[in-house]
Order: sequence, then structure tokens, then C-alpha cells
Amino acid sequence: MVRKDSDHYFENKLIVITGGTSGIGLALATELVNRNAKVIVLADKIEGVRRTVECLASNGAPFAGYSCDIGVAESVADASNTILAEHGVPDILINNAGFAIYRTLEQESPEEVERLISVNFAGAIRITKAFIGRMVTRRSGQIVNIASIAGVIALTPNGIYSAAKHGMVAWSQCLAAEVARFGISVTVVCPGRVMSRFFDHETFQQRPHRMETKLVVPMAKVVDGILDAVRQRSLIRFVPRYYGIIAWALSAFGPLLQNRLNRLLRARVEDLYPTDSR
Repeated sequence: MVRKDSDHYFENKLIVITGGTSGIGLALATELVNRNAKVIVLADKIEGVRRTVECLASNGAPFAGYSCDIGVAESVADASNTILAEHGVPDILINNAGFAIYRTLEQESPEEVERLISVNFAGAIRITKAFIGRMVTRRSGQIVNIASIAGVIALTPNGIYSAAKHGMVAWSQCLAAEVARFGISVTVVCPGRVMSRFFDHETFQQRPHRMETKLVVPMAKVVDGILDAVRQRSLIRFVPRYYGIIAWALSAFGPLLQNRLNRLLRARVEDLYPTDSR
């Protein structure tokens, strides 16, 4: 990743990243440490937190990590209270944690459905609520919500994930209006498919190969896009940017393009069912 030495925007800022021990979260944490930010990562598995802290704090950078399951209210309360007591109010909160399962609603268990909603949507709201009051008192802060292209274009099989990310996009736009008067900005980022541990779940490993799975966005491009959106205090950013044009076209041209998307989605669903099961 290339950056300008004159870019000091993140220097000494306290930045909290959920899901910060793998994928986009870890890539962001690594780059922000390189930019001299004070980074705190949250993740649900303590082993991953310890490993990440040992790796990124080895050069003496101000770096910390805590175990926090954003899908559980008590865990969020414990972690946020610890951060506020030991580090203070974050300058930037990056809501990155999330996961998906490549199943239809009919195939998912009730527990999976609840967990998908609780982590991918409600979790971001929980952790934001834990810090937003202090940001308001301070009259500054940034909330960065990592959604997905699936948050503006309905995609399935993994419709609950797509719905949660749609919710994140809408909530981000509402929250931005609510907190602007306090000097707080909100950014929602919608990246395309990024190869990471996100796809380690067995349902992704077992799914039939399709042409659209070749559309992959390099991790470095996603990190650069997110950090640029933060610097610019953009309300919404697509990575790559042309995904925004695709989303606009689906809305602007209605059935002409929507029918094609519907056919694609139905084909993806049919791939999951044996021909003799329906």
C-alpha cells in the first residue's frame, strides 16, 4: 500500500475497530498503526485478539485489543466501559465486524438467523450507542460503518446478511443527520467481494462456482478507499467507485435491469437445491 508521508490525518487518533483481527479489519488496523494512530481492535475470539496485539504492538506502537462479541449486549458494555476508562473516547469508531452464511432463509436455522441480524446490524448499533454520548459531549468524532455492495443491491443466497447491510446503509444516513449538529460525521462504505476469512464458512466453500465470484476487489484498494472516505468525511463510498453507478442504474432504470438481477438471484438459489427436491 502506498501512502503520502504528508498524510497525518490519522496520527495520534484513537481508533476502535470491531472485527479487527482478520480480513478488512486487520488490514485497516495494520495500515493505521503504520500511520501512527492509536488502534484498539475488538473481536469475539480472545486468541485472535492476543495474536494480533502481539504482532502489531511488537514495534512499540500504541495498540491494544479486547475480547468483545458485538452480538451480545453485555459483552459490548464490558468492552466499551473498559476502553472509556483506560483509553478515553475514540476519535474514530470503525464498525467492521460481520459474517455471512451462504444459505437461503428456508435452509438457515433460527439460531443462525438471529445471529446474522445481531452481529451484522444490531452489533454496530450497540457499539456505536456505547460511545456516541461521549462523542456528543466532546463535540467531535467519526463513525465508519463497513457495509457491503449487498447493502444497496439485494443479493442472495445470504439474504439476511444483505438485509442487515441494507439496514446499515439506511441507519448510517439517518445517524449522519442526527449527529451532524454535534460535529460528528458518519461514513458508510460498500465494498465489493474481498477475499478473506469471511469466506471460510463451509457454506461458501461448498457452493457451486459461478462467474460472478471472479469479481474480486484487492484488499489494498478497499483499505485505501475506506481511509480516503474517512479523510473526506464522505457519507457513502463504494469500492470500487463504479459499483455506485451500478447501484444507481438498478434504481434508475427499474425493471429493465431488475429483471436480469432477479434471474441471476434465482439461478444462484437453484444451485443450492438438488433438481429432485422441488
